[in-house]
Amino acid sequence: MVQRRGERPTRRRAGVSILVVRSGGFAGLTQEWRVEAHDDAEEWVALVRACPWGAVGRDDASRDRFVWRIEARVPPRVRTASVPDAHLVGPWRALVDRV
Repeated sequence: MVQRRGERPTRRRAGVSILVVRSGGFAGLTQEWRVEAHDDAEEWVALVRACPWGAVGRDDASRDRFVWRIEARVPPRVRTASVPDAHLVGPWRALVDRV
């Protein structure tokens, strides 16, 4: 970044990074999606905050279903969750669908 005399330095807003990895299923295949947001970061932050990060359920009965690993980097925090396919509803589904 080049700063001219008399100009105030401009700060670039910290970006939001979200990684979604789907694994498992009958064939055991893995797929990955990622989004890096800067201009629309506030919209992504709202989606991340809506997710119940501390209340992810387990699904031991569904062995051949997908598991979704979600990692959200919303500076200064990094949140991660492993969400069974049966629990990918509500805010989780909205976040994954948007990514």
